[in-house]
Amino acid sequence: MNTKSRISGYLLSLGIKPSSKGYRYLSELIAMKSQGTEILPLKYVGYRLVSEKYGASTDCVDKNIQNCISKAWLDGDLDALYREFGNTIDCDKGKPTAKQFIMQAVERICNS
Repeated sequence: MNTKSRISGYLLSLGIKPSSKGYRYLSELIAMKSQGTEILPLKYVGYRLVSEKYGASTDCVDKNIQNCISKAWLDGDLDALYREFGNTIDCDKGKPTAKQFIMQAVERICNS
């Protein structure tokens, strides 16, 4: 199975919908990091790379990713989400940060 398919399967298993713009941006960042592209710090490197590719502002990329992660916690498979991210959940927000989400996804996809 290729990387794109693994990323897609992973995001879908967590309840992240492909119809969301954040899905596309998350998928792109996970793929970049999986292929060895440096994306950190996200706000200045990763989001800029994605914004240039898709013709969106970095703020738009950031907001869509945050909305996508938030929506997963509202509508997704909570058992799967807590199994996957239980140790990375921000206590104040009740969900992982975008960086934590992406890094966990990369680790899972690259080691599966």
